[in-house]
Amino acid sequence: MAPQQGQGFGWGPNFGPPGPGGPGFQPGWQPQRPRKKSKGPLIAILSVVGVAIVGAWIFGVIKKNADNDYTPPVSSRRYTPEPTTTSEPTSGPTSEPTEEPTEQPTSTSTSTESPSEGPSDATIVGKNALYKVGQMRTVNCKEPNVRPTTTRLAAEYWARIKPCLDKSWAPLVAKAGYTFKAPAMTYWSGTSTTTPCGDGPVSVPFYCPSNHMMYMKVDVFAKTYNEYPDAESKAYARMWYSRSIAHEYGHSVQNMTGILAASSRLRYEQTDYAGQMRMTRRSELQANCFAGVFLAANKRSYPINGLMLAVWKKWVVTAGDKPEQGDHGSVASQARFMGKSFTNANPASCNTYSASPANVS
Repeated sequence: MAPQQGQGFGWGPNFGPPGPGGPGFQPGWQPQRPRKKSKGPLIAILSVVGVAIVGAWIFGVIKKNADNDYTPPVSSRRYTPEPTTTSEPTSGPTSEPTEEPTEQPTSTSTSTESPSEGPSDATIVGKNALYKVGQMRTVNCKEPNVRPTTTRLAAEYWARIKPCLDKSWAPLVAKAGYTFKAPAMTYWSGTSTTTPCGDGPVSVPFYCPSNHMMYMKVDVFAKTYNEYPDAESKAYARMWYSRSIAHEYGHSVQNMTGILAASSRLRYEQTDYAGQMRMTRRSELQANCFAGVFLAANKRSYPINGLMLAVWKKWVVTAGDKPEQGDHGSVASQARFMGKSFTNANPASCNTYSASPANVS
């Protein structure tokens, strides 16, 4: 996910609707989030321009710097996975923080399979061997015993989860017949950054396939954690951003297995805006589903129970767009994929590319 050029932010190349100026970028969705008041229940109102507060019983907060992850277009060159190796997962270089799923393939790709060219893009995304590797085993990952009150501590929180992701995904990627190489991870703060995937304003953590690196925006994590004093809000921040790093890692898994590049090519072959958005939703819903796989495998040791489980069910897995109105997926689609993978820890739940359009709304 390279930072988008110009206005807007999101998880993928967000094609705006056709208009006088041509397609443009659109803001991504914001997650619901809890906010404590002295009276009344929580109701989050999503809006791209602000937050409506209705009476003493209804209120909401838009979290501007939430994990609205963005994955950039990747090379149009056909991906050919390397032979499987037995290399151990290693963590890539880091830099110091700056102080943040009817199940027929729906592709319109004209690619065909041949011995010389390898599998078609539709086959790579819809019949990938990763869907057959079975349940992820736990690595007994525990939630870091640090609280992300500062950007340095937010970086430390993510840094302690990263080795768990390496150990969890390495055997599955290798079993699927691909070479595992742990993505690198670095931290940054501010309003824009420069990467091999592109330059420009960006508000969220993202993954860049060009250098196989996750760029974790520490200031948004610290801000979200510190924004409200109540325990539910703080548990929400930790659960959301645990899912966030697992989501970005999911994009790196897509990259290692050829899914990310093939999906990008299929997206650009779509002839209309709706088709482009649908292909983007398949990619982003899958990355979230992969996050659910990891969290499910390690939910007992983490542990994800009590308040952490409550905010997961109430705020994280229920965040989404209105059906067919965004590039991240509706609440129903989030539940269909990430919700399911959180119960079975199996990548087989994450074949969003063979799902009917209605199931990736």
